[in-house]
Amino acid sequence: MYVVANLASNKIEGTQGEKLPGEFFGANGKFFLATPTGVPVEVSGASTLTPQISGSIPYEIAHGFLDRNPNYDNVLWNFFVETSDIAQLDQTPGAPTPTGANVASGFLPTMVGSSLGPRFQIGRSAGPASVGIAPNSIALLPANTKTSGTDQYGSIVFATIDLTPFNPLNPGTDEVLVWWKIARAVTSQDISHGYLSTAGENSPSLRRLQETAPNFPGFHVYASVDDGVSWYECKYLRPKDLAVAGTNFRLAFINEGSEKLFVLGVAVLFPNL
Repeated sequence: MYVVANLASNKIEGTQGEKLPGEFFGANGKFFLATPTGVPVEVSGASTLTPQISGSIPYEIAHGFLDRNPNYDNVLWNFFVETSDIAQLDQTPGAPTPTGANVASGFLPTMVGSSLGPRFQIGRSAGPASVGIAPNSIALLPANTKTSGTDQYGSIVFATIDLTPFNPLNPGTDEVLVWWKIARAVTSQDISHGYLSTAGENSPSLRRLQETAPNFPGFHVYASVDDGVSWYECKYLRPKDLAVAGTNFRLAFINEGSEKLFVLGVAVLFPNL
């Protein structure tokens, strides 16, 4: 299910059912919060998006996901709906990224990260609204194969999250379960009056999202509990053993494919030790 909100007012407009892979849905002036399959979310006229506290839609989605997986004790989430969500993305040069040398389990990247920092796109730069607040516009860039050296993958790396407050007496975890939602986007041209075959046409630019399989070719997800020293590939909705417990959690997405992918949301479950 998708919760639909107005992009200008941040108000919830309603819901839409799950989409089939490849299905398009209009996104002009609106954005979508995806829910993991089977997670019930009650939406009413009193529902809110922010602040993300108990009763808000993002909180209820994340904790509904946790409730359906009783083997886990805690949940982290990001739907990229406010400034604090964008602040969770590490934009600094030198941010730790998965490589063929530091991936302890799973797919070994065949490309490298950029030395200028993770290669992704936030929704909006400085302006009248808060930086980056444009939900459904966080983009994982495609691979850059035009460099003079090694090809570079697109990447999103989350800043370090200290897991200690979740269980102070025995902090950390050694396992995660990750859910995510990605999509492709198509935007048509804004045509006014046109020429020859488009003469007299006046068509606005239309943006559509396309439902995309979570295991899209070239897309990989990694988790770390030692601040990016070692990484473990996470398969969609499959428990991942991180071998050695740690408290400094990071998540990374990489894209070795040729298409830009938009990250609509992510949630991570983890148990106490």
